Amino acid sequence: MKSIVKIKSEKMLLSVNIADDVNTRINDIAQALGVTVKAVGKDSGSEQLGYLLGFSGFKASAEEKHELNDSCIVFSGITPNELNALLKALREAGIIIPLKAVCTPHNQSWKLADLVKELAKEHELMNGGNGGE
Repeated sequence: MKSIVKIKSEKMLLSVNIADDVNTRINDIAQALGVTVKAVGKDSGSEQLGYLLGFSGFKASAEEKHELNDSCIVFSGITPNELNALLKALREAGIIIPLKAVCTPHNQSWKLADLVKELAKEHELMNGGNGGE
């Protein structure tokens, strides 16, 4: 029998290293769809994703702060239909953030810097190795 790991049911969007004015717009869109936004700065790279999303069993990292150069958003507790609606609303508002992920049982223990690095690598590969330019 397979076990199902449930992460956290709260609908959340983790906004990483995104300018305040854009965060305000993201927050307005997300709130209208019942999603809470948590913004974290560029110095959150050494923290685990589960900690940043407020999952039980995670604690703050004792490591030196690791700064991030890239911006990204991470979704948690959102159904596929809700995710599609949220992505559509962001796109229609002209908010383009190329690096996106969904928190999973596999990646919730990752350091944010490692997740962002992996997303950047995948984004480059998916865009022909030229970063989408």
